[in-house]
Amino acid sequence: MAGPPYAGRPLVEVLQDLGEQGLHLVYSSETVAASLQVAREPAGTTPLAILDEVLAPHGLRAKRAGTDTYAIVRARSAAPAPSPEEPGGSAAPLEEIVIAASRYSLSADTPDVHTFFTQEQIESLPRLADDSLKAVHRLPGAASNGLAGLANMRGGEDGETLIVFDGLPLYEPFHLRLLLNPTSVLDPRVVSRLDVHAGGFTAHYGDRMSAVIDATSVRPPADAYYEIGASLFHLSALASHRFGDGQGQWLAAVRRSNLDEVADLVDSEIGEPSYSDAFGRVDYAFSESTRASLHVLLADDRADVQNTDETEFADATYRNSYVWATLEHEFSPDVGGTAIVSYTDVASERDGEVFEPGRRTGTVHDERHYDVFGLKLDGTWRMRRWVHQAGIEYRSLAADYEYASDVRFEAGYPWPDSPAEEIARTADPAPSGSHVAAYVSSRVMVTDRLAAELGLRWDEQSYGADADDQWGPRVNLAWAAGDATRLRASWGRYQQFQGINELQVEDGITDFLPAQRADHWILGVERDLPEGFGLRVEAYRKDYDSLKPRYESLFDPLSLVPELRWDRVRIAPDSARAEGVETLLTRRSGDPWNGWLSYTWSRVADEEDGVETRRSWDQTHSVGAGLTWASGPWIATLAAAYHTGWPTTPVSVADAGTPQAAIVVSRRNSIRYDDYSSVDLRVSRSFELRRGDLDVFAEVTNAFNQRNACCTDFSYAYPDGQLVLEREYRHWLPLVPSVGVLWKF
Repeated sequence: MAGPPYAGRPLVEVLQDLGEQGLHLVYSSETVAASLQVAREPAGTTPLAILDEVLAPHGLRAKRAGTDTYAIVRARSAAPAPSPEEPGGSAAPLEEIVIAASRYSLSADTPDVHTFFTQEQIESLPRLADDSLKAVHRLPGAASNGLAGLANMRGGEDGETLIVFDGLPLYEPFHLRLLLNPTSVLDPRVVSRLDVHAGGFTAHYGDRMSAVIDATSVRPPADAYYEIGASLFHLSALASHRFGDGQGQWLAAVRRSNLDEVADLVDSEIGEPSYSDAFGRVDYAFSESTRASLHVLLADDRADVQNTDETEFADATYRNSYVWATLEHEFSPDVGGTAIVSYTDVASERDGEVFEPGRRTGTVHDERHYDVFGLKLDGTWRMRRWVHQAGIEYRSLAADYEYASDVRFEAGYPWPDSPAEEIARTADPAPSGSHVAAYVSSRVMVTDRLAAELGLRWDEQSYGADADDQWGPRVNLAWAAGDATRLRASWGRYQQFQGINELQVEDGITDFLPAQRADHWILGVERDLPEGFGLRVEAYRKDYDSLKPRYESLFDPLSLVPELRWDRVRIAPDSARAEGVETLLTRRSGDPWNGWLSYTWSRVADEEDGVETRRSWDQTHSVGAGLTWASGPWIATLAAAYHTGWPTTPVSVADAGTPQAAIVVSRRNSIRYDDYSSVDLRVSRSFELRRGDLDVFAEVTNAFNQRNACCTDFSYAYPDGQLVLEREYRHWLPLVPSVGVLWKF
């Protein structure tokens, strides 16, 4: 928290300071432009008095919207007087109102009544590999194993979540995809805001049918700003400069993993994975109404690893390149537009081997490359009681696959009566085509307390055997039942087609399948409580249809070469349903102690031939809790997670003790592992230096080294001539420590 003096500083920066002093401020970049500055030092002595003084010269004011919550709106004198049919002064401007249910804003840049964590809280959270997306795992309805980069949101597959960065949808934006994508390509130092839609998102978003993570890059307010950081996981550096009398700014950041050095230090026998990424952006304001930016995001990976039993080996390289330019123009105070032109290039090469003499042997060679050229146009028309938005998008896509695998399972593996089996595949499709999309949405203040948004989205893809198009209507309602109570409801159809990169060649599928569909039903209530507390309760249901087959390993989701395992099964449900009730209690105040507590009841099951089967990440009960203490330069956060054990498949010996004894695999996912729990801790301290500040942190993931089962290995023997089944459990992450420093100047 920088504090005074405020004169000469950007208004946005001052609002962030006041937010850290306990005021919850709701505003948009359209209302509080980045170019606005505080011209005169305020004389007020309280945060609210200072807020009024810094807003007034810009024709803005703070309107109370809840306990310690204020919407930054245009002063009455800056807007036309309301007509008798359009009474004014009782609600925030329409563009400020969050209508969609299931939206969480994880930032202090646009704090609102739905904020789950401020930006400062995200930075203080314990998060494996310093990955900011791990904050999403703390949300109610997220099913997380603690390792994978994406959680399963409200029963959906992890591939059902869309990740957007500065307006661009990202393809496979994770490092070490061979190892469950443990960290994203988004350096947390370049991410200033995360808006998470756990469902019910508006027609602006497409492609995915469960959730959206919309990330925004940081824009340091200083004319010149630098960071140098080092931790157990990364080395990083960031620099930013303003130019052209403050109208332009460039930012560059690079990051390199330390995992290979750590592996050498501890003499790891598993391997030496490594990765790096870089982000650059140049912004320029040609005028108050026209702004442009150029973005570059690059990532590179290398992993040469083996499992602990030295039976599976893999060597993989990955490369991601994203380049995009954005042009924003305000044609008038009420009409604006945005254009994004982009190019994406992603490539990977993976070689794998299994070597268990007498049991299984095999190899896989997998090369993939695809590129996407995109153009997206969005427009907004604002009126006093209406906001209309529309957009069109075009993508030209092309991909090359070169896949070949072969594996032999010997007789007697994995069970005594298993016959010998050989599987061989080769595939080299080269699909190409286009994706065209359009959407329109209208948001209206029906009354001073009721807002509604109607939207419609259309998508079509031409790179399959036949063109595949989808229509998605969506409805969102928000009703202010009182000054401290809000009700939200959403219904929408969300359809997900296979991306050009998602052809399932590893399982023998060489044709793209029709789009999947999910209908979302959501009803929620929010209540502001005294002392900075807030309560949110939300019920949801998702009905899935037209699902494509998916493939899973029954007993080992951590396999380095999953397509060469004996337990890989095809799951082809006719439909599925996910439903649940989420409760979230938060405290956000200026006091040293704040935190959150959540409880979720949920279920997700596939239906195939009339039989319901719980998905492998189904968790009936889940609890999340966190406690943050901030005093002076110290911040400490304790975070805990618990959920019902995930389903697994029972294996047993039938007719034990008889000559007819045999090993039987029962109905898939009909039993559960033991319950999952983890406690994480992070402590940081900031030191003022002659130049800048030095932040030092220490954290630990799974502080009590809880053994959370993930996998089961089976073997059998015949002691005394009797068939005996032996099982050994492996586990998710053990205790993982980390330390680091960050110099900001």
